[in-house]
Amino acid sequence: MPIIYTNRGALSKWDARFLALAEHVAAWSKGPRKRIGCAIVRPDRSIASLGYNGPPRGFDDEAFLAMSREDQHKVVIHAEDNAFRQMAEDER
Repeated sequence: MPIIYTNRGALSKWDARFLALAEHVAAWSKGPRKRIGCAIVRPDRSIASLGYNGPPRGFDDEAFLAMSREDQHKVVIHAEDNAFRQMAEDER
């Protein structure tokens, strides 16, 4: 169960949808321990980017999963960082 620091009932319909989307994206994480998702949303409610925690794009998944926990921590990027990097790539 995710940790939520707000009353879900107090969220707007759209905020609840985007939170659910971030939770869904978290399932895409390659990390076996923590799965974190991120949805970056524009003021017009369109989705700017999605991200999850794990190795950077292009990193070999099998190699990542074979690494020690300590070595995994050296390469993992946060969900938010991943989403911002994705936005930057899309804008190129």
